[in-house]
Amino acid sequence: MADIVLSTLNARYIHSAFGLRYLIANMGDLQAQTEILEFTINQRPTEIVEQILAR
Repeated sequence: MADIVLSTLNARYIHSAFGLRYLIANMGDLQAQTEILEFTINQRPTEIVEQILAR
């Protein structure tokens, strides 16, 4: 389980958030404790929140 969660809401599944990848690449020692979660606008808000809180 990660201590730090970087999350984004994409317009489509094929759209990736490059900013999150740049952030995690520059986390240094904290990179091992960091996780990326990506969602799309088509997902239910409650599903998104549940997944974030589960981390």
